[in-house]
Amino acid sequence: MFAQKARKKELSEWAKAAVTKRDQKEHSCLLLHDENADGDSVASSKSAVETQQLVASGKLNAADHLVQLAKRCHKYGRSDGGVNAITEEFYDEAYEVAKSLAAKRGEQDLPPLLGVPISVKECIGMKGSLSTGGLQCRTHEDLRFKEDSLIVAIVRKAGALPMVRGNVGQTMMMPESVNNIWGRTLNPWDFKRSCGGSSGGDGALVAMKCVPLAIGSDVAGSIRIPAIFCGIVGFKPTSHRLSLKGCMKPRKDDRAMTAIHIPTAVGPLASTVDDCALFMKSVCVPELFASDISVPPLPFDTDSYTKSKPLKIGYFSTDGWFEPCHAAKRGLMETVDALTKAGHTCVPFDLPTDGWANYSLMVKINGADGNMRQYKEALEGEDFVPEFNTLRQAANAPNLLRPLIRTLIDKRRGHLLGCIRSGGISAHAFGQLSCDLMQMRASWEQAFMDAGIDAIIHPALPIPALPHGMGCDITSAFSYTLLANMLLWPAGVLPVTTIQKDEQHYNMNDLPADQRDLYAKLAAQTMKDSAGLPVSVAIMTPNFRDETCLRVMKEIESLVQFSAEPQEYIR
Repeated sequence: MFAQKARKKELSEWAKAAVTKRDQKEHSCLLLHDENADGDSVASSKSAVETQQLVASGKLNAADHLVQLAKRCHKYGRSDGGVNAITEEFYDEAYEVAKSLAAKRGEQDLPPLLGVPISVKECIGMKGSLSTGGLQCRTHEDLRFKEDSLIVAIVRKAGALPMVRGNVGQTMMMPESVNNIWGRTLNPWDFKRSCGGSSGGDGALVAMKCVPLAIGSDVAGSIRIPAIFCGIVGFKPTSHRLSLKGCMKPRKDDRAMTAIHIPTAVGPLASTVDDCALFMKSVCVPELFASDISVPPLPFDTDSYTKSKPLKIGYFSTDGWFEPCHAAKRGLMETVDALTKAGHTCVPFDLPTDGWANYSLMVKINGADGNMRQYKEALEGEDFVPEFNTLRQAANAPNLLRPLIRTLIDKRRGHLLGCIRSGGISAHAFGQLSCDLMQMRASWEQAFMDAGIDAIIHPALPIPALPHGMGCDITSAFSYTLLANMLLWPAGVLPVTTIQKDEQHYNMNDLPADQRDLYAKLAAQTMKDSAGLPVSVAIMTPNFRDETCLRVMKEIESLVQFSAEPQEYIR
């Protein structure tokens, strides 16, 4: 007991020291006076594509522009008056690089991200920074990265200016961004709601126009959930399309048990689809392929992204496990109507496996070791944040009592309780889950080919941004995002509408009988006072058809022309 208390105290002191060092760091460029560098300049709203073009042509000074966005980050992204999205700041380092870019004007073949300020998710290695994954045990000063991860090195060579780090959730396996080091990140649309996770800090920064582009990572929706909650564009590439070299894994000794089954993917969060495409074009380059031979040498196919021939698109409005709210279904059907009027063919898509099967398989794989063992070990003595309480109770329920408990609770929760066991499962049982996952992938590939379609669209999530603290109580709602991760498919999300005043409901009578339960009550709570929150659609395509996925996203973006922006953070 004494050793445990001593360890908790040690970890807490490490974390406090890391925060103190962050807060005491001086940023000389923030002291520069410029009439356009107050953090609220219209120039701060430029996209990554626009920024690169203006810097390359000499019409925009990269250093001045960086100062504008740095001041905006400092004003809106920190904990003192802002949304607490930032874990570390590197403004002066980025400013020095930005000053040198003026010498490149007029050169041939200028880098594709020239002068673009970006944020980088905290778990992605960056020279001089910590990568904690929301774990106090990763905050010791000796653990600072001595060099960039490969993906950061590649974007630097492409001309990008990494200047801030985005906050994440503890263990990076919850749809919120809160931990015992950096604290909780707020949603710029509504401070009482989550910004999503685990790339939540980066999602909030893009939504507030503090940066036009961010690099996140995604294992069950960690890029797309923040993009949905924050009303921006998020794209998860095909798993293994980009390198993970230098990215920490928020598990003990960087050994992620389920990574071989459902691998993490790095990808962009941005204000436009073109910015996501620009990111992919910038990193799918020979330097990446030469430095990580596990990555397929596939340059970005601009022709596929810019094609104009009509597409055949499948769609579904529900996965049968968690019914979407009225606004989510409306957003999908308005998108289908817009695509159809533009000359594309949209047809209903029959799911080969529904949400009951998909979500339970994910739960079985992720909980195969039992009792949240991989997460507990990753904490190395730190306490779980309270958000994990519900999941911990389910994981630790005695096996002998599980059948009885299942008879006393509703069908969906009882179903999930039966998916896991205290103490974990056998190697043989885990092998069978591997076979189930391969069969699932094969069934979706066959169904896609049988339908003769180019892409699938569906509600990005069934409900909007959650109130703080609810994420792990209603993880079942994220069956829509984890699907693409299980399939290894590229997937993107973008906002298409906002919740109207008469849509702030989640009526029990509108639901299938087996969904009239506690999850539905939590969904109804989520819908209260939700008017004005963004609603997104999701797009999926099969493996390595990333460019087609982005093309469909671009088509939807141009047709819908979503323009709402968050206002809560500037009030």
